[in-house]
Amino acid sequence: MLSLALFASASATLMNVLSAPHRPLDLIVPPVMCALFAGLLIALLRRPRWLLTIARIALLASGAALIMPTWFYTAQAIMTSGLQLVTTLPPISALLLVLIVMVMIFFPGRQAIGMALLAWILVGGPVLLYLFGHPGEMWTPRGRALVMTYGPAAVMLVVLLPILRGMSGTIERLVSDRVWMEALINQDPLTGIHNRRVGEQILRDCLTKQAGAGLIMFDLDRFKAINDTYGHIIGDQVLTVVADRCKQLLRADACVSRWGGEEFLAVIPGADITGVCRLAERLREAIANAPIGPVPSVTASFGVTMLAPGDTLAIAVERADRRLYESKQRGRNCVVSTAALSAGAQPTPATPLDGGR
Repeated sequence: MLSLALFASASATLMNVLSAPHRPLDLIVPPVMCALFAGLLIALLRRPRWLLTIARIALLASGAALIMPTWFYTAQAIMTSGLQLVTTLPPISALLLVLIVMVMIFFPGRQAIGMALLAWILVGGPVLLYLFGHPGEMWTPRGRALVMTYGPAAVMLVVLLPILRGMSGTIERLVSDRVWMEALINQDPLTGIHNRRVGEQILRDCLTKQAGAGLIMFDLDRFKAINDTYGHIIGDQVLTVVADRCKQLLRADACVSRWGGEEFLAVIPGADITGVCRLAERLREAIANAPIGPVPSVTASFGVTMLAPGDTLAIAVERADRRLYESKQRGRNCVVSTAALSAGAQPTPATPLDGGR
């Protein structure tokens, strides 16, 4: 806006210098506005936080720059016999419409409407009153153009822009409601991570695109004993903290979802088996190495596999679940992968609370 205003005022300055006869007001206002807009543009580039203040200063100055010549030339035409306003008024009528639009953008609600009406009264009012009192000038081509610009066109802008602003507000609320609804549909309400629906969708996308991805399925060890010993509120806290720790370790394109109860599934696109196993071990350590509330030890068992050609969602999940079951059989609190089974690796188990899975 400032760049365009600077260009317009510089152009007006040049045209007034080259035109004849030279009128003093036309040689003063455009150069002053040109300097002001240049200064505001520099201030905006150096202090972007002043955006709203700079915009309002520019609009108020623009309003003054329109009001001043309007009143001056209208008074001059009234007091000077034989002088017509349609021949002396500078070509500034369209700038009133631009000013009204900018006021609606940069001023809030009712203040914007009040400012727009005030600008219309102070800029358009004197010209319309003069033309209605001088029908001969009003019916000239320039007179009719001024009446249309300062009359119906300006009034339509003042009336329609608040409606458009209200529609924009309604659209923003609808978008916000949609984001909120999507969060309700896609998020697990307890942990705040993705729910099973999203996890399945992301896994299906990887299978459809035949993109390499690793699966990490993990389950908290003996979670029923935690609920029985400390209560379900602490159990919910354990699930929330575990989900948060896992989310912090995953990269942006990975997804961890609550698969059900105390079971979670992470989908890691574009990773190899070594990287996925390393990540699973980091997740295991993040869960096991710090107590959660009053629970001194929380551990989880991990099953790791890679998507293979021809996999379906059920086959891939079943294979990860088998690895998870093998981890439970080997003593819990360990990582078992498809590669580890084929190589005969023996993970080191740790024994947490007794009872439950």
